Amino acid sequence: MANVSLRGLTKRYDGGVVALNHLSIDVADGEFLVLVGPSGCGKSTALKMIAGLEDASEGEIAIGDEVVTDLAARDRDIAMIFQSYALYPHMTVFDNIAFPLQIARVPKAEIKERVAKVAKTLQLEPYLARRPGKLSGGQRQRVAMGRAIIRQPALFLMDEPLSNLDAKLRVQMRSEIATIQKRLNVTTIYVTHDQVEAMTMGDRVALLNGGVLQQIDTPTNIYNRPANTFVASFIGSPSMNLFRGRLVRQGAEATLHLGSQSLAVPSSILADAPDGEIIIGIRPEDLEDAALVPNHPVNQRLRSKVLITESLGSDQMVHFAMDAPMAKVADHDLLDDLVVAEGVGVCIGRFDARSTARPGDIVEVAVASDRIHIFDAATGLAIR
Repeated sequence: MANVSLRGLTKRYDGGVVALNHLSIDVADGEFLVLVGPSGCGKSTALKMIAGLEDASEGEIAIGDEVVTDLAARDRDIAMIFQSYALYPHMTVFDNIAFPLQIARVPKAEIKERVAKVAKTLQLEPYLARRPGKLSGGQRQRVAMGRAIIRQPALFLMDEPLSNLDAKLRVQMRSEIATIQKRLNVTTIYVTHDQVEAMTMGDRVALLNGGVLQQIDTPTNIYNRPANTFVASFIGSPSMNLFRGRLVRQGAEATLHLGSQSLAVPSSILADAPDGEIIIGIRPEDLEDAALVPNHPVNQRLRSKVLITESLGSDQMVHFAMDAPMAKVADHDLLDDLVVAEGVGVCIGRFDARSTARPGDIVEVAVASDRIHIFDAATGLAIR
């Protein structure tokens, strides 16, 4: 086991393309850290640099107490698991798992003992005599994990290992990988583009965009306290509704204006937000059909027209029109490059399944005003 320290890690390619820009992160001994972000954000580049598969243009990488920035990959005491499994098709499961030990000329008796232990941990004992072609996708991924585990490395690096699996199997494997990592207590850095994977697996999540670290924190804190509009829009399914609006204070009272409508909000959420133009963020689950909460304050409701409803059984996603301009954050753009959609914006609410709202209806939407997020209109940085 080992801690990992990245200091000012930067990768520039020919032509001036910056894939990673001064990334600094500390990963604790035994921690499961997930790097997440859209395609091209720099997460896989960072992983390859830690592994020694890419050279750093600037910065320093330390594993444990050793600076490894200039060391070859084979000298870094890491094990990497890829999405492609990279198994030898002509070898049995036993030999695939044992291969790193066979190369290192470990005695056969010790190899047999260690493979048996790993196979038991990964529930692969019935398959040791089979070849990869006779295994399911999930079983092949466990074999790839077994080959990494048996080396007893200081650090696991996982590059989108579940991308080739179907949705049901991905859910199962997410749980298995997280459980095994906790049992082994091995420092792990895991790369994914799937924010659900990131939020359900990581002790902490580091979100990147355009090669720049946007926020690193626990999944709960990233969800509840996003650092900026990009984080707010990327984390959450459906993502946070973001609108351009205006804050007006009158004595102890405060009002948010969204287009022609307004919301009374508690002063506790405003922090040092100045009066004037702001970006207002509302999670779908903080919106409800007001008909189901008749005691909800009238000044904390929005009137809207239902466009689409999507039943999920336990609840339903309701898309409705708002005359407030939306604040859109493009996946690959920097935070200050906000594009405002002209005209009607579309908001998504997660309504209770009992809601009778249907397309074309004019409904009142109850807003959990104490859970509204406020962002600076110019920079996109959180004010709350």
